[in-house]
Amino acid sequence: MLFFRKKQDSENSALKKKLSDMKCRQISYVDTDFAELISDMKRDSASILKLKPVNYYAVKEMYIMAHIYTNSDLSENLVFFTRVEHERRTDKSDIFPLETETLKKALAKVGIIL
Repeated sequence: MLFFRKKQDSENSALKKKLSDMKCRQISYVDTDFAELISDMKRDSASILKLKPVNYYAVKEMYIMAHIYTNSDLSENLVFFTRVEHERRTDKSDIFPLETETLKKALAKVGIIL
């Protein structure tokens, strides 16, 4: 039996290379309607500020994980979301750009001051 690797398109591999060069922060947010969150993010990236961080002392059975990527001078910021249910990722969003001020406000909500 032969196994073949999937060919990755150059755009996808370029994006992965770009993300690997950026710093990643993962923030857990209280579970909400995932489809609504994604449609809000497509309209306005400031929608991330509506999310409430998870209380880390509470049981986290269902939550939304934000993967926030930033470059060293914060001139480029990207975010994508995954929905986690009982330790399994069930949904994944596209990658959205974030403005620097929105990023700073979102991180300040979880105690990260830039």
